[in-house]
Amino acid sequence: MKPLHPLSRSIAFAVASLISSAFLLARQETGAKTTQSSTAESYPDTADGLRSLLTDLLFTAKSDDPSKLWSKIADMEIPNYEHWFTTTFGQDKGESWAEPYGKSLRANERQFHDLLVQLALQDGEVSVQTVDTTKKYDTLTGPLDEYLADWKKSGAAEGQGVEHIGFFYFIEGKFRWDSTVRFVRIQKANSGSLLPARLTKRVPPEYPEEARQKRIQGTVVLNATIRKDGSVTVQSVASGDPVLSPAAIKAVRHWQYEPTLLNGQPVEVKTQIQVAFILATP
Repeated sequence: MKPLHPLSRSIAFAVASLISSAFLLARQETGAKTTQSSTAESYPDTADGLRSLLTDLLFTAKSDDPSKLWSKIADMEIPNYEHWFTTTFGQDKGESWAEPYGKSLRANERQFHDLLVQLALQDGEVSVQTVDTTKKYDTLTGPLDEYLADWKKSGAAEGQGVEHIGFFYFIEGKFRWDSTVRFVRIQKANSGSLLPARLTKRVPPEYPEEARQKRIQGTVVLNATIRKDGSVTVQSVASGDPVLSPAAIKAVRHWQYEPTLLNGQPVEVKTQIQVAFILATP
């Protein structure tokens, strides 16, 4: 056999190198896609799907990776929320819900984070029920899948040890947390259908100058009553820095709710309202 001409050998080597590079690149791309698809979390639009998601969230809350939990919570935000609320519930009601959703989202996510961490430290299980949205919303413009998730402490008696986690919509292939709903506890046990109050107007507190100068931050917890007309009466301060408390009380007195409904009728309820004071990073 005649030896290859030097130019032929160069061409052959170049072709072999291109084929090898293409093969390696294809393997890397395939590997990346495989890794991405294997680690991507997908939960079906069912009660079991939401239960699996929340169980995973509680497991993440137990880990030593807080950034992962924050990432999961952020992934449950309603995308393009102003447009979504108005196109889903109508212009008037949608705008009244979109405004408090956007203004309070970060503070509500912090409270949601704290709730998950608190529940993760206890033994219990998640339960989920499907919400009949056609009966719940009188201005609904189309189909909407919604779920209510609860957590029950292990070994608790019937009707006790239950903590509401929240309402969740299924939007654009993912479960989204409705942070506008504030759950309230009725002091006397009642039977029947209960629809929790929904915050529709949130007036942010004015940061006290003394607290700003002293770099005082924190959450003020108020004992309050949400009246049948949705207005708020503050009874006392449950906890919080005394420098921040007066501003919290002043703001909450101007908050407005869609009242709690028991069997379709508005009822007065006692609850605790949290007001977060957070200074911007200098």
